[in-house]
Amino acid sequence: MNSKLLGSILIIAGSSIGGGMLAMPITSAGVGFVGATILLFIIWFAMCYTALLMVRIYDFNSSKDGFDTLTRKYAGFTVNRIAGLSLMFLIYGLTAAYMSGGGTILKTNIDLLFNTNLDDRLAVLVFSIVFSTIVIVGTKWVDWFTRLLFGAKLVFLVLLVVLMTPLIKWANLLHMPLSQGLVIMSIPAIFTSFGFHGSIPSIVDYLDGNKKMLKRAFILGSLLPLVIYLVWQIAILGSLDQTVFMQILQQHSEVKGLLLSIRELSDSAYIETLFSFFAAAALGTSFLGVSLGLYDYYKDLFKEKKANVIKPLSAVCTFFPPLMFALFYPEGFILALGYAAIAGVVLALVIPIILYLKAMKFHNIKISILQYFIICFILILSVLIVYAQLLVVSRG
Repeated sequence: MNSKLLGSILIIAGSSIGGGMLAMPITSAGVGFVGATILLFIIWFAMCYTALLMVRIYDFNSSKDGFDTLTRKYAGFTVNRIAGLSLMFLIYGLTAAYMSGGGTILKTNIDLLFNTNLDDRLAVLVFSIVFSTIVIVGTKWVDWFTRLLFGAKLVFLVLLVVLMTPLIKWANLLHMPLSQGLVIMSIPAIFTSFGFHGSIPSIVDYLDGNKKMLKRAFILGSLLPLVIYLVWQIAILGSLDQTVFMQILQQHSEVKGLLLSIRELSDSAYIETLFSFFAAAALGTSFLGVSLGLYDYYKDLFKEKKANVIKPLSAVCTFFPPLMFALFYPEGFILALGYAAIAGVVLALVIPIILYLKAMKFHNIKISILQYFIICFILILSVLIVYAQLLVVSRG
């Protein structure tokens, strides 16, 4: 396999397999394995399909064109601004979640290893500075660090699954949703588990617009997280009793609740340590993948400015806002992912469809009835995800 293609697949998969993966067992604890699996397949298909629509649009455009250029060309000022704001809110939400979660994991491990009490904000700051620097240096560095972290992540995941396999009980996997409301409320976090669309222009540019490689990259890059998520759900939901898991999550929310659940129900120091390492690697790859997309968006937006200003200005606009959120609202891990879901619907599902319809009309190309049917299905799914997130907020 071409080295750049492999790197692109891992960037796409790495963008997805991160904070959303940690949030998934938390939000789907009351849904059960069967329900979560059905939702995963539906959302994967929609996200992969719209990515391929974007690849088709690049048939008529330069591989250097970003979201700002494409939306201005095909959809006009209003959609251009909506797309830009959606990208910013999506990546800010995801990046803030990864900074917050990454800081939590870093602090937990340092405190455990050195018997200290590291300041929460310092841990978030250290995590953010290290990974932001990699993104600023360039896509090639993101590629290589993603390969390194992704390889480590897979090793940790395999070891986790092996150690947790004896704990898996078939009865735990057959638990049905505790309520219809829990199914709906789990959708936003599962949706953001495939949050790679912000990096599409970066991947197109990195692969020099090669359409065959791009299609393989987005299909395999999104399929790999789906397979890993299914294995992950089997390991976590299969080994943790649904009722006990829900009780712990009610007392200790978010990542800390998941860590405590694994500690108490597995009764294994090895599993807890491996999970911490896996979580750190997962958050790292996601941070690199999603923030790269916003960083490149800002470089495209500021391309008319002086050359020596573009990178520093793009870096500040990309990393400063989510860092402030992570520093001053550290408990907002799931909340940040949830709000990212609304912006993600616009950026990953609605905008690609609008651009595709506009581009095909612009270039006088007919769209098949099957494509119209799939597009309608995805738009209905978009409305459902937004409704689900509003429901989460109203019950918050």
